[in-house]
Amino acid sequence: MLHLNELTVLKQISEGDEKAFSEIYFKFKPDLYRLVNSILKSPDLTNDTCQEIFIKIWEDRHRLVAIHSFKSYLLTTGKNHSLNVMRKISVDEQRMSVFVSNYNEACNGIEERIQTDEYYRFLQTVLSTLTPQSRRVFQLCRQQGMSYDEAGAAMGVSKSLIKKHMMRSMKILRSAVERDLGIALSILMSSIMDV
Repeated sequence: MLHLNELTVLKQISEGDEKAFSEIYFKFKPDLYRLVNSILKSPDLTNDTCQEIFIKIWEDRHRLVAIHSFKSYLLTTGKNHSLNVMRKISVDEQRMSVFVSNYNEACNGIEERIQTDEYYRFLQTVLSTLTPQSRRVFQLCRQQGMSYDEAGAAMGVSKSLIKKHMMRSMKILRSAVERDLGIALSILMSSIMDV
């Protein structure tokens, strides 16, 4: 396109001539595409961005009468718009990364809490099947962290009786956990002892 012809076409576009706009579009789109693709490195994103640039040029067509080199104007606009797209993608990716990280932490925390609550209810159900004395021994030794000597002193019984109650309680609990939950007793205990 000769320079004078280009100025005429730009004037026609500024007056709303769609045919003149198509002429400019098809002539310069390959140059714009190469530039945008060199920045964005994505054919789909490049096509979308080129479309956005030409739409913006059409919407601001009244400015075209002041332009002396459409190709320079187009490529400058293309570069600036592509860099803006890259910045937006970078910010969106950072926001999404933070969101996903926070969402995963929240979900994991909720899931862990639900699982811990289920384990705790299971433990209470199993403990309710024990004799009152065995249940009390378990509470003192496992839930309150007392030694066998301390539990014996608190209940007024011997250390060996505390040990027998604990062995019987742990055997019942281990059997119930492995049978009903399919996990090791240590997993259940480590999950609920933090409650």
